Amino acid sequence: MDDELLDLLFRTTQDYAIILLDTRARVSRWNPGAERLFGWTAAEVVGTPCHRIFVDADRRAGVPEVELHSATEHGRADDERWHLRKDGTRFWASGVMMALRKDGVLRGYAKIVRDFTERRRLDEAVRESQKLESVGVLAAGVAHDFNNVLTAIIGNLSLAGSAPPTTPAGELTPLLGEAERAARRAAELVAQLLNYAGKGRRVVRPVDVSRVVSDAVAIVRASVSPKIAIELDSPARPTWVQADAGQLQQLILNLILNGAEAIGDEPGRVSIQLRVRELPGTELRGRYVGFPLPERRPYTELVVQDTGVGMDSETLGRIFDPFYTTKFLGRGLGLAAALGIVRSHGGGIAVESAPGKGSTFRVILPAEERAEEEGEQPRTVSEAVAETARGDGLVLVVDDEAAIRSLVQRSLEELGFTVLSAEHGEQALELVDRTGEELALVLLDLAMPVLDGSDTAAALQARRPDLPIIVMSGLSDQDALRCLEDVRIAGFVPKPFAPEQLAQAVAVALRRATT
Repeated sequence: MDDELLDLLFRTTQDYAIILLDTRARVSRWNPGAERLFGWTAAEVVGTPCHRIFVDADRRAGVPEVELHSATEHGRADDERWHLRKDGTRFWASGVMMALRKDGVLRGYAKIVRDFTERRRLDEAVRESQKLESVGVLAAGVAHDFNNVLTAIIGNLSLAGSAPPTTPAGELTPLLGEAERAARRAAELVAQLLNYAGKGRRVVRPVDVSRVVSDAVAIVRASVSPKIAIELDSPARPTWVQADAGQLQQLILNLILNGAEAIGDEPGRVSIQLRVRELPGTELRGRYVGFPLPERRPYTELVVQDTGVGMDSETLGRIFDPFYTTKFLGRGLGLAAALGIVRSHGGGIAVESAPGKGSTFRVILPAEERAEEEGEQPRTVSEAVAETARGDGLVLVVDDEAAIRSLVQRSLEELGFTVLSAEHGEQALELVDRTGEELALVLLDLAMPVLDGSDTAAALQARRPDLPIIVMSGLSDQDALRCLEDVRIAGFVPKPFAPEQLAQAVAVALRRATT
């Protein structure tokens, strides 16, 4: 194409802004498409820097310079970002900056920009529609799983309740056991939902990922078909991250089992690789799903690769949606929960797949140089030694749910305590004022009417700074502590809980109060 045709193309193109820059990145030509898109005439911009088309935030961040450097070093730089018009309005644009060379000598740059605002709006509408569909699938999946466990609970309890009074206790025990196991499955489902939302209960401490991966591989090898080879490539030395060990094991198990499930009954291989490396910014931004990930720091990378059936683009785009499956309803929250766990630990996750070519999952978590110095680690209630709280002290239970107040009261009375109860904070404060120094302990819910748990806890400590307060909540311990702000608590019992967990928490709180 000769220069005359190129000049004609430059002058007649209306849908694209074509901007030519000299070697100092000053505008040398500005086509009619650029005038239409940006609002400035050629006379206004020729001879000036091209920075004016960038929004203020990008100018301050040095985006024009980065784009120019990338085009100079690599020949071109592509991006999608907000651009600025003369009248101050902005539009979403797709742009490319190209270095123009002749005989190896840089002669200038060409920047081509197209308005993608409408396409972005349509993409957002599609994403919103998919989000609503995902919520519907989530609701249907949760309802499916909860209805299953509720059927087991209600059915077994009904059978036990309708048994004749003369029925031996041994015949009722299996029914009650089935009801309890179903209730625990419901609690596990709630925990998975919290993990999906990144709100799961966590005890964060230095964890050796290589050890967790080794344990997970041993579990999977014992449970999958012998036709499936499970291969592990892991450093001999410890690989540390700050994480919740239980959630980390769940994440790794989910990924390995997902790979084994993709292979099915056919011969195949699931390969797990663990390593520590620094990742370039382009890879962090372009590959991983997660919050913005900091550059120039080491990451622990876990790669799980399988030789299974692979996934098409539609499945790949929705693989982290809760309960999404091409097989059957109620597949579960495995990969959705995995994404929630990764996000809550400040990491990222990526997946590559194609039909017939298997799948590769990559998880990165911020790496730690070494574990913290050995010493006494803080214990959660569930990790405390099994202690039995016995005593005849006075305990106050504050919860707006009558069933929970009754459960806690009976559990504590069996241990020998005298129990008072209140259904909201104002009642609790009245009882504290009435009992004075007799009160030994308070068990407190957070979400209550009239006066909520955080305000009640603050008022209790103002009256009795030495009074131990145990918080009972369906929130994670981190969220509960955020609600309580500066209030000191003696323990945390996550709902749902069993009487033995309650007894452990009471024992630990009273022991600490007397030491």
